Amino acid sequence: MARTTHDIAIDPVHDEILAPNPFAEAILIFRGGASGEEAPIRIIQGPKTKLSRNTDNVAVDEVHNEIYTVQSRSNAILVFDREAQGDVAPIRVIQGPKTKLIRPSRIAADPVNNLIAVTTTDGVVIFNRTASGDAAPRTVISGPKTGLGGGARATRVTLYPEGKKIFVAVRGGRSREGMKYGSVSVWKYDDKGDIPPWAILRTSSVTKLKDPFGGVALNPEAKEVMVMENDHPAALLVYQLSEVFQ
Repeated sequence: MARTTHDIAIDPVHDEILAPNPFAEAILIFRGGASGEEAPIRIIQGPKTKLSRNTDNVAVDEVHNEIYTVQSRSNAILVFDREAQGDVAPIRVIQGPKTKLIRPSRIAADPVNNLIAVTTTDGVVIFNRTASGDAAPRTVISGPKTGLGGGARATRVTLYPEGKKIFVAVRGGRSREGMKYGSVSVWKYDDKGDIPPWAILRTSSVTKLKDPFGGVALNPEAKEVMVMENDHPAALLVYQLSEVFQ
C-alpha cells in the first residue's frame, strides 16, 4: 500500500477489496476479510499492463468480471479480467481522439445497464461497457450550463443503476473571500451535452458541504447520499434525499 492510495473498490459478489498503488504502478486485490499486515491475493503489475504512476483509481464490475482504471497522462481506460494476475495485458483499451478523454481522473461501472462513466477535465464521458479502441462515447456531459470545466472540476463519479442517474462530486475552487465551494451534481442517463444538473447539492451553511473530493456513496434502501468532505475538519456527511432515488 502507499500513502497515495486515493481510491478503493468493493466486489461484494466475490468478497474482494481492490486498491490502486500509483508508486508501484499496480492494482492490488485483497480478500474481503483481510486484516492487518496481510498480502494481496493478486497483484496486476508490469510493463504489459500499461499501468503508470497515474494509477490512483479503480472500479470493478462483479457481474461481467472486469476491472477498470483510467490513466490521466495517456488519456486511456484500461480494462482487465477480474482474475488477472501479474504482468498481463488489458483485455480492452479505450484510447484515441474520438474518445474525448482529456485527463480522465475517476471511473465508475454500471453492470446492470452496461455503462462506464469517467470524469475528465471538461466534464463526464459515458461509454458502453464493451467499448474498445478509439471509440466515441455514448454520451458527453460538458459545457457552461453543466457547471463543469474551468474552475469547477468533476473529481468523482458514482452511478445509480436502478434509477439511471449519475452522481458527480465537483470541486469548485475558492470564493473571493477564500472559502472553498463545491457540489454534488446529479444527471440522468439520457442527459447529454450542455445541460444543467437534474439535481444539485450545493455549498451552504445548511449542507456543510465545501470540498467533496472524497467522493459520493449511495444507500438506496435508506434513501441516503454519503459524501466525504475534504475540508477541515474532514467529515463524512450523510443526507437523506428520497427525491433523488425516484
